[in-house]
Amino acid sequence: MIVGIDFDNTIANYAGVFHKVGVAEGWLPKSVGLTKIDVKKYLCDQKRERDWTRLQGLVYGSEIHKAKPYPDACHIISEMIDRGVDVFIISHKTQHPVLGSPHNLHQAAMKWLIHHGIVGEAAGKIATEKVFFNETQEEKIKCISILKCDFFIDDLPAIFNSPHFPKQTNGLHFNTSFSASTLYSATEVKSWQEIGCEFGIK
Repeated sequence: MIVGIDFDNTIANYAGVFHKVGVAEGWLPKSVGLTKIDVKKYLCDQKRERDWTRLQGLVYGSEIHKAKPYPDACHIISEMIDRGVDVFIISHKTQHPVLGSPHNLHQAAMKWLIHHGIVGEAAGKIATEKVFFNETQEEKIKCISILKCDFFIDDLPAIFNSPHFPKQTNGLHFNTSFSASTLYSATEVKSWQEIGCEFGIK
């Protein structure tokens, strides 16, 4: 069995990080809501899309260490591998931010994955050559198809709704917001515990 997993907001949990970094940079007041959606709405409502783009570059770059793995993610990924599942990380992110300091976002994400014991050469870890950072969503979907994933786990509905998403791949939509979804081609999962249950892992 081949399972592909997205990285940002699927393995890496940025809860509160956008708010914390935005306040530290002086780009928003503490009174703004803590979620990424709250922060984006505040900046975009003020026509400050460039600050939002700069903030993303910081959070996914030099400040990525503030993110934590979602509860149970590390255990379930390791258990999948121990049970013989071929696990890949397939993400889409530009190598460098569009605005701001030119951090290497791919390198920052890889360091984060190694630091948290998800990627490495030991048993139960994903090998570095099985981590793919794609510049665009289109390239990401093509990678899912080329690798012939049986399952793909992602927080973005747009991936599953794409006409190019491979029909042979079962989608698991990681929807921690409990928001209503219009997906017809993916199964909703609210937590990594639910993902584990899909593969018989507790």
